[in-house]
Amino acid sequence: MPLPKTRPRRGDLVCRRAGSLKDVWRVLQVRDGVATCIRPGSEQHPTEANRTATETVDMAVDELLVVREFGEPIFPSLVPMDAVQNGDPAGPWHTLIEADNYHALQLLDYLYAGQVDCIYIDPPYNTGARDWKYNNDYVDANDQWRHSKWLAFMEKRLKLAKRLLKADTGVLIVTIDEHEVHHLGMLLERLFPDWARQTVTVVINAKGVAQGRFARAEEYALYCFAPGAGTVPHHDDLLNPLRDGKQFTTPRWERLLRGGTNSRREDRPGLFYPIFVEPETRRITGVGEPLPLPQVPDLTVHAPRSVAWPIRTDGSWGNWRVGPNSLRALIDQGFVKLGGYDEQRGTWTVLYLGEKARRQIEEGAIEIVGRDATTGAVEVRYTEREQRFPKTVWHRPLHDSGIYGSALLKSILGEGGRFSFPKSLYSTRDAVAAVVRDRPQALILDFFAGSGTTLHAVNLLNAADGGQRRCILVTNNEVSAEEAEAMRARGLQPGDDEWEAQGICRSVTWPRSKYTILGRRDDGSLLDGEYFTGKTVERDKARRFRHLGFLDPATLTTAAKKQIVALIDGLPQTLVTEPCPYIVSEDYAVSVLFDPAAADDWLDALDGQAHISDFVIVVPTRRQFDHLKAQVNELLGPLKVTEEEKRPMRAGFAANLAYFKLDFLDPERVSLRRAFREILPLLWLKAGAVGPRPELARNEPEPVLFAPEGSNFVVLLDETRMGRLLQAIGGRTGLSHVFIVTDADESFKTMAQEVRDAAGRGNPGLQVVQLYRDYLLNFMINQGGAK
Repeated sequence: MPLPKTRPRRGDLVCRRAGSLKDVWRVLQVRDGVATCIRPGSEQHPTEANRTATETVDMAVDELLVVREFGEPIFPSLVPMDAVQNGDPAGPWHTLIEADNYHALQLLDYLYAGQVDCIYIDPPYNTGARDWKYNNDYVDANDQWRHSKWLAFMEKRLKLAKRLLKADTGVLIVTIDEHEVHHLGMLLERLFPDWARQTVTVVINAKGVAQGRFARAEEYALYCFAPGAGTVPHHDDLLNPLRDGKQFTTPRWERLLRGGTNSRREDRPGLFYPIFVEPETRRITGVGEPLPLPQVPDLTVHAPRSVAWPIRTDGSWGNWRVGPNSLRALIDQGFVKLGGYDEQRGTWTVLYLGEKARRQIEEGAIEIVGRDATTGAVEVRYTEREQRFPKTVWHRPLHDSGIYGSALLKSILGEGGRFSFPKSLYSTRDAVAAVVRDRPQALILDFFAGSGTTLHAVNLLNAADGGQRRCILVTNNEVSAEEAEAMRARGLQPGDDEWEAQGICRSVTWPRSKYTILGRRDDGSLLDGEYFTGKTVERDKARRFRHLGFLDPATLTTAAKKQIVALIDGLPQTLVTEPCPYIVSEDYAVSVLFDPAAADDWLDALDGQAHISDFVIVVPTRRQFDHLKAQVNELLGPLKVTEEEKRPMRAGFAANLAYFKLDFLDPERVSLRRAFREILPLLWLKAGAVGPRPELARNEPEPVLFAPEGSNFVVLLDETRMGRLLQAIGGRTGLSHVFIVTDADESFKTMAQEVRDAAGRGNPGLQVVQLYRDYLLNFMINQGGAK
């Protein structure tokens, strides 16, 4: 494993920066910028046969790269690279780690073993395109062992990944295509024998990619479920067409003003009465008695907007749908509320829950979920909102990887955002949401982070439902094979600033994550476009009306009516039966009036048919058409439609992200307990990455007790100062971890119990950790073969 920033010292293994990592030497001494090296394993007892190997070679230190072999202990630390804060600084922080994911997984095992809710990874597909490395060499289509190498590469990582997942409820998701899907399935069967496994087919390109035979349109998501894990029902099963929007709307509040027939004052004189209003609070304060005919209300007696009368759209007097006593009872129940004030009519729109809605409340189909503290009006919703489990085949336009993967990434980063085959933001969101939608505090890991789609998707999911899910991204900072060749031709080497700036983490993953959180780029330009949030919202939409004035209603035969219906989308001709003066159906969203003489009966039939959106009216004059249109609008009100809520990309996300680079510490410094400053970011992560990350000021000596104000963890570095620790944590709340530096196991047990006695009651779940010993033992594990 290369360590580009480490200076060679005596005993180190090194290679030439411009050479192969397999061509290694052992450093015998370093003097005046020159390292004297020898081939490893040949330092003693040279023979004639290996004399050439035992000869020493002098090389400039700047030309050498320190490497570590598997089997050598490694002691990782995290070097802070950058951070972006756009949410509550005291809240949770996402994490981006620039590292080889094998060593990052070892680090995460120390930090989060058994704590991860979901791992979502998009590993190399092993297509032969030289887009991944094994033993630091690119694997291409000519490698006859490429499938075996890929399986060995994945097995090592998946074994570590399993340790991170929650044993009862964790879920692993691996996306793959046809090149390795069957090999991967067998590997997962062997590594997760007691977990449930399912394969989801995801259409990512409906046009398909022609390959001489079938045009491939899909890839696969392989799920492994711990025994207690499953998917979460949702209104979208990701395969079948979304159901009619009316099944997902809130219950409809009807207009109290009567429409249609019998809607004039003289038709129902006992339903003509005032409703008194407090306009500032929009509260209904009282209900008057009916005003007898032929008396006319004096609209100047009361304060402006303090009384509502049943006034129709044309300004004439109308009537309410219920009598005064019934309305008072409905108000007491919270079933009446004010709409808007209609300037044209000079009165308020009064809304109420009609007979059907009240019956559904009694039957339990509608539930009362709240009540306005000022007006007393109830808040209601359907309890029978249909939820469906996601299917194993997903076909949604938002899963298109070209539009919502490559094109989306380019819109964020411009031409600089070069990355091969990024995932659709929405296919990633749906894949993760299927298992954590009901876990608002979930911890999600992606250790093949690539362009950073998973963090983007988690932020979008959190924004939609108010969750505080936390995401950990891990990606290397490698350049493509072509870019590496071009930069080497210019004399650049890995570790050079220009080389590292072209790596995937620094040129794509970090800027994408930063820009999408802030909603703007570094140059101040705002991100364009909108997100589809996955949430539905109810909006008012005007109903559509079509006037057929060129036909004579009196001459319309049944055959002619069927011809008219044949020209209307969404209506079958079988609805036309003699004498058929009109068509109104609960099953169709279009209504037709053939005979204006039957207009009153048509309006009566329309009452309560709020789902009808389109109306075709056969009347000879425009005036008749406009009058009937106004009556329908007055009767039904605006159409309530359910649409997917959108979110401007420029709004960013209320989220925080810390960016680190994995580095390695000198084992001697760790064993001598002199690496607290470097280990401090690990402690912050182990304590949950909550709140601002505490730091030691430059040149500040290591304290005997580290207990920054507002932090959820404290560290005792000198075990002889136990009294100071107990004093510092006494009465303190919000603590999750106390770290104690000691090598004495029995003493640690005693100190841990004292800590719990002093602070456990005010800090439920408080963990006490033995620092350094725990750290050293955990990382004596860097053993094995190729990675």
